[in-house]
Amino acid sequence: MTAIAQKHRPTQFIPSPRYRRAVQSRQRPDLRGPASLKAGLAGAGGLVLLLFVSLVPFEFLACLVIPGFAVAALSTGLLAGVLAGESVQNSHQGGEVGWTAGFVAGIGAGLVAMVLASFGIFMPDFGQGILAQFSPDQLTWLLEYGFSPSLIALSGRVIGAMVTYGIIGSLVSALFSSIGGMICPHL
Repeated sequence: MTAIAQKHRPTQFIPSPRYRRAVQSRQRPDLRGPASLKAGLAGAGGLVLLLFVSLVPFEFLACLVIPGFAVAALSTGLLAGVLAGESVQNSHQGGEVGWTAGFVAGIGAGLVAMVLASFGIFMPDFGQGILAQFSPDQLTWLLEYGFSPSLIALSGRVIGAMVTYGIIGSLVSALFSSIGGMICPHL
């Protein structure tokens, strides 16, 4: 039996696509965070504008508000994807950028809705409905602890605006904005 000596060849390193993307992502700055914040603030401005349009007593403008919220949220996600530029390589990254921007926009619009509700401009009858839920015995008990009927109505309006526009509105805005962000890399 003879032994055949083989030359030792060094193994050749062939980078995988995942490794190449990781190296490329280290070379260029990640602009997704600031882009999401900028687009979110712009989207919050659009949602607040629609919030003020909903206060106008003309009925023909009311039919524009709900589709306007969807369009503003979609365009917020698209704007986030455009501002992120080449940091968004695929639909998943676009959806993440859009989700963050939509959530920021929804929280901004929710905060403005809470401020408007605290002044009684927005959801004025909602607090009175909360006040009507208490029995006279419960109201006297609350009055003993320093809660006035106007304070109960105010807290009902603000909490209602927080739940409706702050929590639910920000999640719906984030959902539509993530769809807009997913569309952006394909444009």
